Amino acid sequence: MDGGKVRISCQQPFIPNQRGIIAPNTLCLRTFGGLWIEGSAGQAVPQPPPRRLALLALLAAAPRGLSRERLLGILWPDGNEDRGRHALAQSVYSLKRDFGNVAVIAGVSELRLDPAALGSDVAQLLLALQAGDHEGVARLYAGPFLDGFYLSDAPEFERWVEEERARLSASAIHAIGQLAASRERAGPGAEALTWWRRLTELDPLRGRFAAAYMSALAAAGDRAGALGHARVHEAALRRELDSAPESEVTRVVERLRREVEPSAQAVTAAPALPQAVPSVVSPARRRSVPAIAIVSSLLAIAAFLAWRSAQSPGAADLLPLAVGAVRDGASPDSAGSGAVLTDMLATSLARIPGLQVFANSRLLELIPRGMNIVPGTLPEAARRAGAREIIEGELTSAPDGGLRLELRRIDLVTGAVRRGYSVRARDRYAAVDSATAAIAAGFGLSAPTGPIAAVSTGSPVAYRMYEEGLRAFYQYDFAAAYRLMQAAQQEDSTFAMAAYYAWRSALMVDPGSEPVMRERARHLAPRAPDRERLLILGMTAMQVEDPAALAPAESLAIRYPADPDGQALYGQIQQARGDFRSAVAAFNRGVSLDSAASMSGDAVCRACENFHQLIWVYMAWDSLPAAERAVRAWERFRPNAPEPLSMLAQIRWRQERWAEADSALQRVGVLSTGPRDYQEARARAAILRGAYDEVGQAATAALREPDRNRRSEARWLWLIALRNQGRLREAMALAREGRVPGAEPLARGAFDADGITAAIVAFESGDYPEAARAYRALAAAAGEIEAPGHRARGVTWNLTHAGAAYAAGGDTATVRRLADSIEIIGPQSLFGRSARLHYFLRGLLLAAAGRHAEAVDAYRRAVLSWTDGYTRINYELARSLMALGRAPEAVAPLQAALHGGVDGSNLYVTRTELHELLAQVFVAMGQREDARREYAEVARAWEHADARFRVRRDLAVAGAAGSGR
Repeated sequence: MDGGKVRISCQQPFIPNQRGIIAPNTLCLRTFGGLWIEGSAGQAVPQPPPRRLALLALLAAAPRGLSRERLLGILWPDGNEDRGRHALAQSVYSLKRDFGNVAVIAGVSELRLDPAALGSDVAQLLLALQAGDHEGVARLYAGPFLDGFYLSDAPEFERWVEEERARLSASAIHAIGQLAASRERAGPGAEALTWWRRLTELDPLRGRFAAAYMSALAAAGDRAGALGHARVHEAALRRELDSAPESEVTRVVERLRREVEPSAQAVTAAPALPQAVPSVVSPARRRSVPAIAIVSSLLAIAAFLAWRSAQSPGAADLLPLAVGAVRDGASPDSAGSGAVLTDMLATSLARIPGLQVFANSRLLELIPRGMNIVPGTLPEAARRAGAREIIEGELTSAPDGGLRLELRRIDLVTGAVRRGYSVRARDRYAAVDSATAAIAAGFGLSAPTGPIAAVSTGSPVAYRMYEEGLRAFYQYDFAAAYRLMQAAQQEDSTFAMAAYYAWRSALMVDPGSEPVMRERARHLAPRAPDRERLLILGMTAMQVEDPAALAPAESLAIRYPADPDGQALYGQIQQARGDFRSAVAAFNRGVSLDSAASMSGDAVCRACENFHQLIWVYMAWDSLPAAERAVRAWERFRPNAPEPLSMLAQIRWRQERWAEADSALQRVGVLSTGPRDYQEARARAAILRGAYDEVGQAATAALREPDRNRRSEARWLWLIALRNQGRLREAMALAREGRVPGAEPLARGAFDADGITAAIVAFESGDYPEAARAYRALAAAAGEIEAPGHRARGVTWNLTHAGAAYAAGGDTATVRRLADSIEIIGPQSLFGRSARLHYFLRGLLLAAAGRHAEAVDAYRRAVLSWTDGYTRINYELARSLMALGRAPEAVAPLQAALHGGVDGSNLYVTRTELHELLAQVFVAMGQREDARREYAEVARAWEHADARFRVRRDLAVAGAAGSGR
């Protein structure tokens, strides 16, 4: 401790080798949010078996140690004491071996974790609590203790986990509460707001935290956000506890409503009808809450229930709303005009600050084709979307020639009418504006400032086409959606949402028109309501990798926390930026938000889309166990869907579990409703396992197929396989001339030119000037890309490869100039790798100067993903670590690179070279058996390599036989 502050890092962390053996000074035991061992730079590493991890967690949470008897009772509770003692002794021995013969566990009768050998976040948190370092506690507490970690046959361990989880959660929440309060006393600022928000995330049911967060939001000028959080908080209480908010929350809501100026628009509202008695939510509609939230809220439940009967009239008003059928009885075409009126009202209500209203497009996507005219369909879609109330009504002609709009707010659980509204107006636009003002006043909120005519369409024809196009879009008939959305725009050229979906459809069916359609949608975005405006701006900017996409995505996710579109967009943007933790949180929120709506097999499964993205994030994060857990959750959600199994096959390939991957693919074939072709996927898997002959045979056959795309893909994978085998001359002949190894040349024009492979092969052949020239040409071509974000990504990527070629040729002056250029250009792309790549070139310069310790730091700053970021960074990092005599640290980045794919960012170093360097690392560590295994991979791959690889292959053969150095 230093001045009352605890050092927020594990002392002397560790890193593993190929067997999972761990050497000192690079790893740390993480227990909050899961249980794993992590590298000092945050990278994932191979883990000990679950029971050994559990033993480490037990000792980490008990700094003074635990007796062997206590450990036996928790971890080996089967009653056979001799067998349990032997298992404990074996685990202690195995952990010592795993940690490079370091006695990580000390003691004889009382065992304890040696903090000089392995630090842990829970030990650091306990020290922070003891020192009163509230900020240290807040930084360390990343999630529930051992969240998601289980031992199926150790019930005592599960009980211990629940007790420790509750104890640590209560302590952490108390400390963070003290921190928030102290920051609030220090004066206004964003820091107190941050910690109050953190508390509402940790314990969403605690009224005191909700009230404090709302007050902090209001003090920061975000009154709408404060009222929005009140709605979210109450919805969570009703869903999880069937209870109303505490008085602290209702008092803040009432104060905020009093501060809202009443609407200036004159409206006539019908008397409020009796409110329905809240009913118990159906168990099928409940969502689980983390155990920590349940435990920490138990003492407050009695208070919640006590206040339920004293609920203020407005406290239940801030529930998620949907707009159902609004019949247009004043129009001869009541069906078409009614649909337009419904959408106009939903759009208008969504503009009320602080009110959550589901977009009509969301309801339409949940209605199967042909079912929209069936009675009760809209309310059911609203329930599945998460709405608690629905507004229905009718528009009729008034005797004086005007219009009367009668509306009812209906509780979707009980069917009772909560309130009625009646307005008079001269036309439909004015009727919607007046009804909006009346409903806003009923909630104690401000009415929108502008008229509905500015943000919607009044054309029944345009809306009817839009509605049909939307259904086609969410049933994946993009060609029909494209036609219908364009037709809707022809009827109303200012219809922003029709322009938006026309653009999204164009991405699938007419890429040539995509830029024009995207610009039209972006131009019309100000005519859309706030939610849709943010969605359009965020989506169109993300499409061209514009960093400006982040701002609307953040606003959308914060202002509309229950909107699945917002969470998905925010997650995708954070995934692109490389903020994997934020991306995981957003995709998990998206799964939770849409789980009820996606349960039906005939609905668009947004939760499935979030699961899919979540799995890819975990794989990029080199967290394959977490990816598998997400697959299993997806399988439970959609038991007979083939997509989770397809992702499981991807994971199994990365884990080198070939038979299990094949089994998963076979099950995909059984569950699929249509034909699926996994030829390409199997070829990639064959490259991963070094089955190059299999790739060659499949590619040779596919190269003669009439389908140009199939031919191009076959050639691409065969080129990768040839490079992995060191057959560079054949690779260059195939890339440039279409000469197939062992077969007749292909006709000219059978393929497009492949400048990328030509540049790579030139580099791997030692022709660095040619490689640099080729990459500079590719960078110049990327400089012609119109979209700035795409242009920045393409230019920085290819200039980085050119810089690597210049560095290999000894031209450090050019490398330095390129690094400076990339540092300026890279941040113009949303893709997180682009802004980091200049660090890689600076690392090459430092390594060339013999300053390997600084090079290591630069390389680590360059990493976006250890598995799918840019494997040459992993490779050069390992070389510098070897030069420093820090071979154990080189294992993790090399193994992570081997967990990645075979092309994309992993294209620029062959897997054979990674195996070769890993073998050298194991030799330096004295792990001969591991080295022999890696050398055997190299010797087998380079069996027919070009002459330039002969010496290296001979060394690999000797190493595989155990006689090499």
